[in-house]
Amino acid sequence: MRTPPPVPEPATTGPVAGVDDVVDAKAALRARLRAARRDRSPARRAAESAAAVEHLWAWLGPRVAAATADGTAPVVATVLPMATEPDTGGLRTRLLAAGVRVLVPVIEPERRLSWAPWHPEAATARAANAPVDEPVGERLGTDALAAAAAVVMPALAVAEDGMRLGQGGGYYDRFLAELPQAVPTVALVFEDELLPAGAIPAEPTDRPVDGVVTAAGLRWV
Repeated sequence: MRTPPPVPEPATTGPVAGVDDVVDAKAALRARLRAARRDRSPARRAAESAAAVEHLWAWLGPRVAAATADGTAPVVATVLPMATEPDTGGLRTRLLAAGVRVLVPVIEPERRLSWAPWHPEAATARAANAPVDEPVGERLGTDALAAAAAVVMPALAVAEDGMRLGQGGGYYDRFLAELPQAVPTVALVFEDELLPAGAIPAEPTDRPVDGVVTAAGLRWV
């Protein structure tokens, strides 16, 4: 479903023109978005998260129900969020109740992700490189999501052209480069983090998402 941006030929010497400007612009945008998230009250965060999950479930619920009816055990990837991110607890509860296998990311060396099964009783530990919890135990590769019903991922912002702004580690860009394009990818953000097309500066390695869900609805981009 995704159309990755073209990858230019690598430069032979010296910095690529404009790269520093893009990096600086993304850093400034991240700082502004993080500050806005810190200022968002817990009550507002909870209300907006719940509304976003309702919109997401209106699409995802029938999708996983159809897979279950066919005798398939559907798989959906989501996250255990950081304190200021949209809450995925309601989504994970619904997924488990629908018989879905829920996978969440685990941060690995070399800025890569593996995936771990999640359920409420799963033992977790604090990630070494991020303020998030991760399940302990089994680790799976990207191939575990090759036929997933959806990947619901975090972002600091998404533009209407599908470009996603993450925390800056490149973990999800590497993951998206390996994920089959038939798997729908949806970023979960707050409504004021859905930006106009072109508002997020892009580097050659950045990968777009298929959709974005906020308290106002699910949009395909």
